[in-house]
Amino acid sequence: MACFAMRAAIFFSALCGMGTATRLGSTSDFKGANPIRKVVTLMQNMQKEIEETGKKEKELFDKFMCYCSNNNGALAKSIEDGKAKIDELTAKLKSDEAEKSQNSQDLIQHKKDREAAAADLAEATTIREKESSEFDAMKADSETNIKAMAGAIPALEKGMGGASLLQTVDGDRLKHIVEVFSFDEEMDRKNVMNFLQQSGDYVPQSGQIVGILKQMKESMEANLANAVKDEESAVKGFAELKASKESEQELATEAIETKQTRAGELAVSVVQTADDIEDTTKEVADTEQFAKTLEQECGTKEKEWAEREKLRAEEIAAISDAIGMLNDDDALDVFKKAMPSALIQEKAGFLQRSYVSASPVQKAQAILSRVAVKSPHRGTIKLMLFSLRSKLKVHSKRLSRGESVMSGGFDEVTKMVDDMVEVEGKEQDADNKKQPWCNGEFEKADREEKGEKTEIEKLNAEVQQEADEIAAINEEIVALKAEIMELDKAVVEATEQRKEEHEDYVEGMQLSSTATELVKKAKNRLQKFYNPTLYKAPPVKKEMSMEEKILEAGGSFVQKRADVAPPPPPETFGAYEKSSEKSAGVLGLMDMIVKELEDDMKEMEYEEKTAQKDYEELMTESGETRAQKVKGITDKEGAKATLGTKKMQSQEKEKQDEEDVFSINKYEGVLHGDCDFILENFDARKEARGQEVESLKNAKAILAGAKM
Repeated sequence: MACFAMRAAIFFSALCGMGTATRLGSTSDFKGANPIRKVVTLMQNMQKEIEETGKKEKELFDKFMCYCSNNNGALAKSIEDGKAKIDELTAKLKSDEAEKSQNSQDLIQHKKDREAAAADLAEATTIREKESSEFDAMKADSETNIKAMAGAIPALEKGMGGASLLQTVDGDRLKHIVEVFSFDEEMDRKNVMNFLQQSGDYVPQSGQIVGILKQMKESMEANLANAVKDEESAVKGFAELKASKESEQELATEAIETKQTRAGELAVSVVQTADDIEDTTKEVADTEQFAKTLEQECGTKEKEWAEREKLRAEEIAAISDAIGMLNDDDALDVFKKAMPSALIQEKAGFLQRSYVSASPVQKAQAILSRVAVKSPHRGTIKLMLFSLRSKLKVHSKRLSRGESVMSGGFDEVTKMVDDMVEVEGKEQDADNKKQPWCNGEFEKADREEKGEKTEIEKLNAEVQQEADEIAAINEEIVALKAEIMELDKAVVEATEQRKEEHEDYVEGMQLSSTATELVKKAKNRLQKFYNPTLYKAPPVKKEMSMEEKILEAGGSFVQKRADVAPPPPPETFGAYEKSSEKSAGVLGLMDMIVKELEDDMKEMEYEEKTAQKDYEELMTESGETRAQKVKGITDKEGAKATLGTKKMQSQEKEKQDEEDVFSINKYEGVLHGDCDFILENFDARKEARGQEVESLKNAKAILAGAKM
């Protein structure tokens, strides 16, 4: 333990730039140091003063012992019990360390099991999708072939010849079916082909061919039924496999959480048991030494000195225990992870954190938030804000670890801004094209109603315009599909990021909880000596032996009476005084550290809940945005189909002059439904897009200069 304390002291001194204090001072002497170093230094100074006072009192006691002549004492039982306790604690320490090692191995295996289950499920999903696609293609082809056979057989039964049959709609497919069908007898294929082509040495009659085709149709129907049955079986098997693998992942996740909790408990138990072994070993050594010198002690002063030494030992042991708890290697590792900003950076307060370059980024966030309120692309902008908040968290973690920051780091967000500006530009270009087109169409309809002379010219222009619209719609559909792919990718990335943030939260809570328990344990050890009424004893108390009860009740050693009265005793020590006033400062610092750690845990819980809520909102809004884009694709496909129909109708109108007026009026109604909104709101929509693009560019400019 002394070696651990020395390494811890060197570590804290190098980390915080402090020298070793030689005397106990006020807390202002350590301004700028981390809180754990302050507490340890104060306790080290207290311990040194107590030891120096003990040396002076020991000199007085030695002089007084020269006066004494008789002694009596027995501490063998205490030494024996202490050694037995050391053996028991040593066995427990080995057991805990072995369990801790096994727990770590189990945790690694559970994580591997979970990853393997996820990989198996992904592979099975890929195979199932491929099988399903192949089945759909096979089913469609089989149903088409069966339909062709079903049409050919009645025709043959009515007397249609092979050459006539080949001229029907399904004639070529029927020939292809015969060419690729797996006949039991190759002669059947030859006969059917001779019949269809009316060639060869022998041309069979239609009745013979009908029989062959019926057998072929029955065989294809049976094969299709078997394929459908196999597909249903495969779907059921995949569902069972998926449920099994998801169950494996859930069980592995539960086991991981249980093992992680147990790992924290074992870490605390190992530290506590090691401290108990050290305490007991020291007590046994002190008791053995005291037993050797007790024979030279005498009477009442002997008892007073024993009590005084006991109090001093308890005070030093309490301080040493507390120092050992906070300076232990495992404890230092916990504090480094749980309080990185306090151990690495000098800041005001104890565990306060600061975000250096958050101001410009927060300004960009505010701009994007205002744009999201009115923008029709609210879901995409919400995705930008989510990504920006994630970058800020990474930035905060780097600052807490003392890493340097640099400008930039928001390329992903600025790219999303650029993409949004490009989308806005495309939409405005579409409106710019549609407005003059709509005006032109209305004027064109008016002209068409005035006469039929310009009908052919108008129809040619209309056909060309509709072809352009179809091309424009195709471009819009491609753009929407690309946006859906980007949205899906962003959702996957956000999900992975949420998972990593949750794992960081669980680890941080465990570390902070362990650090809090270590400080409380050290404080409770000091309370045992300085404020016994506040000390919280372990739940199980060892029953004292009869000898221990007698000694505690005030049993004294018998002093032999000398034949000659001894001279007056020399001057010795007075009543023992505890360092209560100085210990109050140490206990106060411990309370402040515990409070800061508990506040930090509350903050982590709040951030976790907020992040989860934001993530759920993002998923909901992303789903809605995706549904809107899918609906947009469907609507545009419908519009494209409508335009295609119009194009064909326009070509036919050249031959149907009598229906021109009716068609023109109908087309005008469609124009009103398609163009009135654009014409009435063109300027307002253009101005709103301009303001949104300007806000997005401002946010991008701010992010370009922000630090990350």
